[in-house]
Amino acid sequence: MENSIELRTTISTNPEGVWDALTNPDKIEQYMFGARCESDWKPGSKANFFVTQDEKEMTVTKGEVIRVQENKLLEHTLFPANSNIEDTPENYIVILYELAPISDSETELTITQKGYKYVENGLERYIETQKGWKVALPKLKEVAEE
Repeated sequence: MENSIELRTTISTNPEGVWDALTNPDKIEQYMFGARCESDWKPGSKANFFVTQDEKEMTVTKGEVIRVQENKLLEHTLFPANSNIEDTPENYIVILYELAPISDSETELTITQKGYKYVENGLERYIETQKGWKVALPKLKEVAEE
């Protein structure tokens, strides 16, 4: 099993437009399977993703912001909140978004998720992540380009 997943796509907007899609809860909800993440995106802050069901908020993944360089880089941890996996630091994976301008109207987005070899249910989580990004990445691109 691979330890990381790396995805790369070109988005027809500037880095600010991609950044907004990655950090704006209303935009996140459009591509992240209806989940929202309300964070101030500062190192040490929570990065919890939640959905609303029957007027109740349910956390689906949780994590903590590690590094931020606005319009360039966002890194946080990620843990499946509603799983039978023990909630310990060793079971969190890391997701890194890197934004690189190609031109005034194009940005290359690289997404790297790593740590699968070392977490509980790593293979299952690796496979589910690949499936999820096949759906979410084209929608993320679409939302950023709007």
